Amino acid sequence: MKCKKRILLLALLLFSTVLIGGMNVQAKKKTKPKSLKKAKITLAKSSYTYNGKAKKPVVTVKLGKKKLKKNRDYTVKYTKNKNAGTAKVTIKAKKAKKGKKAKYKGSKRKTFKIKKASRLLVPDKAAYSAVEGDGSFSIVAKPSKGGGTVTYACATTGVIKVTKAGKVTIVKTFDKTCKTLSKQTKDTIKKVSTKVTMSVPATANYKAASTSVTVTINKKPVRVFSTYDSINKYSYPSKSPLSPGFTNYKKLTDLKWTIVDKYQMPGLAPTADEDWTKNYIQCNNLCPQGVCMAGNYMLTTAYCMDDLHNSCIFVYNNKTGEFLKTLVLKDQKSHVGGITYDEKNKNIWVCHSNKDKTTGMYSLERITLSDLVKYATGKKEYTSSGKVELHQIPTKPSTISYNKKDGYLWVAQFSVAPVAGDTSEDEDTDEEVEENDTGAPRMYAYEYDAKTNELNQVRIVTNPAEEDYLGIQTKEVQTEATGENEAKTSVQVATVYSSSSVLLAEKGSSATAKEKLKKGDVIYSVNNELITSVKQLSELLEKCTKGTAVTLEIHRTIPAETEGAEPTEQILTGKIILDVRGNVLYRSTPNYVQGITFSGDRTIFSCSYGRNSTKKRFLSELQVYNRADATDDTMLGELELAVALPPMVEEVEVVGDEVYMIFESAATTYLEGTDGKGQSTCPIDKMIAVKLGLDSIK
Repeated sequence: MKCKKRILLLALLLFSTVLIGGMNVQAKKKTKPKSLKKAKITLAKSSYTYNGKAKKPVVTVKLGKKKLKKNRDYTVKYTKNKNAGTAKVTIKAKKAKKGKKAKYKGSKRKTFKIKKASRLLVPDKAAYSAVEGDGSFSIVAKPSKGGGTVTYACATTGVIKVTKAGKVTIVKTFDKTCKTLSKQTKDTIKKVSTKVTMSVPATANYKAASTSVTVTINKKPVRVFSTYDSINKYSYPSKSPLSPGFTNYKKLTDLKWTIVDKYQMPGLAPTADEDWTKNYIQCNNLCPQGVCMAGNYMLTTAYCMDDLHNSCIFVYNNKTGEFLKTLVLKDQKSHVGGITYDEKNKNIWVCHSNKDKTTGMYSLERITLSDLVKYATGKKEYTSSGKVELHQIPTKPSTISYNKKDGYLWVAQFSVAPVAGDTSEDEDTDEEVEENDTGAPRMYAYEYDAKTNELNQVRIVTNPAEEDYLGIQTKEVQTEATGENEAKTSVQVATVYSSSSVLLAEKGSSATAKEKLKKGDVIYSVNNELITSVKQLSELLEKCTKGTAVTLEIHRTIPAETEGAEPTEQILTGKIILDVRGNVLYRSTPNYVQGITFSGDRTIFSCSYGRNSTKKRFLSELQVYNRADATDDTMLGELELAVALPPMVEEVEVVGDEVYMIFESAATTYLEGTDGKGQSTCPIDKMIAVKLGLDSIK
């Protein structure tokens, strides 16, 4: 018995041992979460260069020999991973789902580098060239990326001085008590160059950058010449280069001409001494462009040929010729050219050659005569034009003139015609040709609205209102009235032009309007007014202007799809915002137009190209057209006179019975040929007046 009990106890003991052992095995299987702190983290890339975008290198995580899986075993978080510096990647164990235990715990961090990006420092010009006696000018450079303050320096301070802000002053200044530049022998410059270094410091994300430009200071040369001899000794062409077969072709010396001595234009090479001693200018390389009379004043314009100084308007007393003031315009880069006076609104208008970067439009600057008088009688020698009011236009303005007869401002664009035998080597860059040349020489009419302060292109309305606004022609059709108040006529679409901008949708439908007007459509109503005649439709649309919203209801007959079936009527509606009506007014012009002026029915053009006869397209002449017999607003009229001139005529202005002409041939670059393209032939540094004798022309 005792033996049986012992056996039973032994069996129980053995069972307990096995049971407890099994439980221990189960306990060992339920291990604790493993820590990621011992994990090996590898990044696909450990170094980047800043580019403004967040960097997220691919992460590989191994614990022992096991590769863990993203978003199952762990999550990844990137911090400080956009800007230059040390970026961080944090690996964090993924939380277990509800009811389950996590396999991993903890987190670990890895870093990677984002290096600063390289950049360039870009000057606005590759090299700068100035002339002795020039006023100060600025060098400008901008970082290609990243911003920062640019500083400037020059080691050779014996030539120029440069402020940290980039303002350059020529060191070889002159004694103002000395009456002529030519006597300043001690400090006179014989063309010297130096380097200006510019730098921008490193920023948070970009490295420092630096560069340098060459600044050359040239001696102010003065070629001795006589304007009188230039006119009399010039070898005039025997026939018009612009109109070879035209017979009424004269030389300037065939007519009564005079040198208008009372006006001395600043900025030209021969006037350098007086300009310098009287402080008229701050630039010794100006190029004259425009001329006009404005009330009691005469105005001329000029721009800096070195592209260093701002363009100017010079103001003179119209009666005495006394120089009064230099009005400095704000836009340094603009090739300011034409100028005119609008007698009707008492405004001075100036051509600007620069496009607006946003709109792509050119512009005219408006200066009121009252403001000009304030500038002219002010105390400051140099006056900024204050509030710059630019009126944008689509045409690149080369020259401008106010026509008293029609009250319009006429703006012309310079255009070049090809000449037989031309090659790329024949290209003469005296003029801004490439961007300006449209291949269609024209002048466009503009009109200033003083009430709205808007400058609008003049438009000629020749078509019926429905054709201009809706792009259709219409006809009246007799209809059968089904009731007492029903109309007996309807207005149908007779013709639809491809330019029609009317879009229609079925009445009551939520669909987007896609249908266009079709031939045969009945214009049932306009702005809820029932249309019963073409005259009624025209009169209604005539009252509309640009921006008017017009609502249309159109009835369209849909042919039956099967034989014997009745056609159906479809009702369509649409809404159109009206655009400007009519075509812009323009007239064709000769090629190479530099100036325009008007005398009654006559339009007088000055045309010029090239500084000497080495170019095939070399020419300089006046052309007079008469619109007396013109039957169309767009017609220029008949050419009735052409006058050969010395080279490089610019703008012209009618003054009494004379035409005043301004020339650019005495500008330093052209006079001396400092750009390597030769000297101007027969230079002129004065205003020239000529009597054309237009009344005697038959």
